[in-house]
Amino acid sequence: MRSTNDSPPISATPPRSCFGAVLTLALFVVSALTSTCAFAADATATADQSGIAGVFARHGYILGFLVVLLGGLALNLTPCVYPLIGVTIAYFGNQSAAPRKVVTLAVLYVLGIALMFSAAGVAVALSGGLFGAALESPYVLITIAAMLLLLAASSFGLYSLQPPQWLMRRAGPARPGYLGAILMGLGMGVVAAPCIGPIVLGLLLMVERSRNALFGFALFFTLAIGLGLPYIALALAAGSIRQLPRSGAWLAWVEQLFGFILIGLALYFLDPLVPNRLITRLLPFYAAAVGIFLGFISPAGRNWRPFMILRVMLGTAAAVSFLWMALHFNLNPPVLKFVPYNSAVLASARNDHQPIVLDFSADWCIPCREMEKTTFTDPAVVKGAKGFLLMRANLTADNPANEALTKHYNVQGVPTTLFIDASGQVRERRVGYIGPSDFLKYLHTSAPS
Repeated sequence: MRSTNDSPPISATPPRSCFGAVLTLALFVVSALTSTCAFAADATATADQSGIAGVFARHGYILGFLVVLLGGLALNLTPCVYPLIGVTIAYFGNQSAAPRKVVTLAVLYVLGIALMFSAAGVAVALSGGLFGAALESPYVLITIAAMLLLLAASSFGLYSLQPPQWLMRRAGPARPGYLGAILMGLGMGVVAAPCIGPIVLGLLLMVERSRNALFGFALFFTLAIGLGLPYIALALAAGSIRQLPRSGAWLAWVEQLFGFILIGLALYFLDPLVPNRLITRLLPFYAAAVGIFLGFISPAGRNWRPFMILRVMLGTAAAVSFLWMALHFNLNPPVLKFVPYNSAVLASARNDHQPIVLDFSADWCIPCREMEKTTFTDPAVVKGAKGFLLMRANLTADNPANEALTKHYNVQGVPTTLFIDASGQVRERRVGYIGPSDFLKYLHTSAPS
């Protein structure tokens, strides 16, 4: 892949004793992953500079697939995995199985993610589409939200998830719980698809050039396994909640918490279907309201005094947060104002030697929404972008115009951001989430000296 400095011009469940061990293991895994992901970030950056294909060509398949695996771990540092974390905690928090079975369920869950992620990656690479674009369909978003709401209803005790008898007979030794885990993983594989980054682009390019679907599937499967590995430890930790001592006194309260998490995630996925990002902006109020309900109103878990103290603390913090947000809620906060993509306006800015930020986004893109909440509302970024033409190409719709744009600018995933200097050269080309400090750095790089 091309480096950023020579980019083209603008045209281009254990018992108490085991639970302590699980927490220790989880902490170890987190610390190990932190250092591993740091190494992965360096490795994938190197792979991106010379091409991931170059790693395979110079160092062979073993090191090549290792870099891809580490790249998958590095994807866990991006905001696109937030929904996966919530679903994993809520889903496995309701599992009352033994630790060995929870591990098996978690492995099947990750396998489902990997299968769907891999299939999507190969399909996109061979078709030339936009990675993660399955989430542009309202039907897909509504289906995912409905699935989460059904799980939430089960958490509230409205019904018990029970597969039909004919399915249980056909499942045989596999057991319906195992089937449910892999089906949940398949659904979350669609959610993971917008996890775009340099190594994903490198894999897309490799598969596109090789036209080898089997090799492409192996590449994306390895990447997805790296992405999913932390969720095995997370699932085991979440599943062990039911095995905590005195669980009967507060288990119903925990199930309610998981149910509210799932409802919040369902609302999050419905956000692209609602104008003006209204759901995303109201979700913090929803979270605070849930905290107030669980802290002061819910009848569950009132019989254990130490837990009641924890409840009151949670409710108080939620009430204070709700009041603070209500007092500081701003319907029109300072934010970067992007104009819709227009080739004539772009050409005029180039002729006037005006620096440009060209942003490729989509309504279904989770990292894009995260940038809108964090990066584009940062006061330093808003100030630093003065003098720039801020232009956005919304690639949500699947139409010829957007298809031409993605081919013209070689956009294979969103968010993709181009920082163009006054001479019309692309000084930085970034794929994926950009934090405020990095975004400000790229603005300074592209600003007139």
